[in-house]
Amino acid sequence: MSMRLRELQQYLDKFTLGQKGTAISDCPVYIETQDGHLEEIRKMEVQQNKIIGAPEPARIVFKTESIRRWKSPTYKQS
Repeated sequence: MSMRLRELQQYLDKFTLGQKGTAISDCPVYIETQDGHLEEIRKMEVQQNKIIGAPEPARIVFKTESIRRWKSPTYKQS
């Protein structure tokens, strides 16, 4: 099942206590690839679904920069 934006907001709220301007606000965001490398997210966009009545009216797409800087320390732990 896909992660929903609501779940991401709830997860981040645990670290920010619902306030803006906390230390986590300036953290870079990465995505772990299938081979365990981390790729930095450079852009985020909302794409609307063109199908009328679709169960998912829109989606958020994270665009990465494909530079393999690090191997994730938690690779294959989840």
